Amino acid sequence: MVVLTMPESSYVLAPACVFRPGPDATVVALVGRRAFSLEPRAFQTLAAFAAPRTIAAAHATLGDPGSLDALAATVAGLVAQGLLVGEGELAAAPAAWPTSLADALDPAVLARQDDIAAQLAAGRAVVIRDAMRRDLAERVGAALDAAGRWRVVEAFGRSPHYRHHVLDEDDAAGPAVADCRALFGAAASRDLAAALSGRDCGGPLELGATRYVAGDFAAPHADHKLARTVAFVWHLARDWDASWGGQFVWCPSGAQVVPSFNTLIVFNVAAETVHAVTPVSPYARGKRLGVTGWWSHAAGLADPSEPAGFARWGVGAASYGAQPLALDEARGLLAL
Repeated sequence: MVVLTMPESSYVLAPACVFRPGPDATVVALVGRRAFSLEPRAFQTLAAFAAPRTIAAAHATLGDPGSLDALAATVAGLVAQGLLVGEGELAAAPAAWPTSLADALDPAVLARQDDIAAQLAAGRAVVIRDAMRRDLAERVGAALDAAGRWRVVEAFGRSPHYRHHVLDEDDAAGPAVADCRALFGAAASRDLAAALSGRDCGGPLELGATRYVAGDFAAPHADHKLARTVAFVWHLARDWDASWGGQFVWCPSGAQVVPSFNTLIVFNVAAETVHAVTPVSPYARGKRLGVTGWWSHAAGLADPSEPAGFARWGVGAASYGAQPLALDEARGLLAL
């Protein structure tokens, strides 16, 4: 494809573009699922368009940029890769990072708030496919996919037993996780979580990026002995095969959820909301990535206000093979 650039037109860095350090002084630019390795000169050219500029204006700001024609050719290549966009195309470019979940969730999800609230009150976990705006999921998913600094966390001496990996936030993907923390921790997001769950969500937010590799798992547990009130798991695994393990298991019904990209699981935290993650197979070829966390009680204490609809389940009462309840089968909105 040949991309023609106009010297009098303004260009700007694509809003969805994120960066991480590459080998040998290169920089890796990520746009959606695509990654591009940039030499220092190409990265400097991109940086010149952090604000909208014409090619001529960028040429004037760059040290030793070469000829104007050479810069125009470089810009044309960056436009073809989706790293630069014309200023006039910004209206069609991905929207800015949202300020709350009300702006981030798919509108069809928000339209089912009453149904979701009813199932959470009944002690069920709600599974939402294609939950977030696609550009947000692509941005965070690409950042986690490119991340290289994961550290293991595990507990075997006491119950519950678990082993998985969490992102070292010194990694280049750290800013994407910080953006998620700001999104889920916003006052409007807490208000939405409280309205859906009937729980106090005014306390500190816990949130982190996770990766499950071969042998990683989480034994059945409930998370209820802390101040946590509502839990969420935002799956960002791509093309995950069920034979690789790593399923989210809802113990009260035995229902299992295979990780899939941009699927959000939400449930109220209580002694009865026991859940687990099956061990990941050594044959797994994909990356089981996600963002997990909890909203908590403002008083910093375990919330005693469990909704009346909770059934009394224990770890030993888990059943298997139960069918999930479809709230909106066409939307992939399920209650476990």
